Amino acid sequence: MAAERTIGGATRLAGLVGWPVAHSRSPQMHNAAYAALGLDWAYVAMPVAPQSLPAALAGLAALGFAGVNVTIPHKGAAAALCHERSAAAERARSVNTVLVGEDGRLRGETTDGDGMLDAIGTLPQGEALVLGAGGGARAAAAALAAAGAEVAVAARRPQAAVELAAELGVRAESWPPRRSPVLLVNATPVGQAGDAGELPVDPELLGEVVCDLAYRGDGAETGLAAAARRRGLRVVDGLDVLVGQGARSFRLLTGCEPPVEIMRAAVRNRSID
Repeated sequence: MAAERTIGGATRLAGLVGWPVAHSRSPQMHNAAYAALGLDWAYVAMPVAPQSLPAALAGLAALGFAGVNVTIPHKGAAAALCHERSAAAERARSVNTVLVGEDGRLRGETTDGDGMLDAIGTLPQGEALVLGAGGGARAAAAALAAAGAEVAVAARRPQAAVELAAELGVRAESWPPRRSPVLLVNATPVGQAGDAGELPVDPELLGEVVCDLAYRGDGAETGLAAAARRRGLRVVDGLDVLVGQGARSFRLLTGCEPPVEIMRAAVRNRSID
């Protein structure tokens, strides 16, 4: 029987800030990794309303946090609140990991794009279409472009897609999209909550590979992932991407190599034999 875990004054703190965060599997993923490596760390989910984000980030140092992950809708705002940003975060103008320095300064990093690429593996040849224009979409489009992919972005707010495309040097697609890309990346929250069958685009537009950054807290598959599987397409779901970006964030926060298989099992509620 595993020893009971004790959290005390020497425990290092990390966590997730977002609005909402109740669905997130990041705590179980990171805490499973800490336990596997015998680290005296604890990871908690913290719901932070948009108007409270500046105060929340400013208080991290005083509370003893090593850092936090950042999720919807705070990725762009968090980037602006950091004292410094990595090159990738600067390019994407999006932050999903905030590191707290010994002097209290905040460094913004993004592991979203590279974590997504880790989850996808070999990129298919042809156009990649990213749905959305928020922080996750920015990171995804920037990472795909840096990897040499032909990238287009489309969003329900067409002007936001045009501005994002211009910033990253990619193409803007009209909404709703009318052409089928080889790789479709859903960086919108559609499918994360509410009707599990809701789709962000017409299923006829799904190409060879579908990557859905959204995942559901109730364990149900998103409508997009389910529709892609029915068509026999290669699916990279939100939990695959969560592990990809989470492993990179874990390394940044702790300085330790992440136990990826433990993290993967944790987010899918499976045990490791």
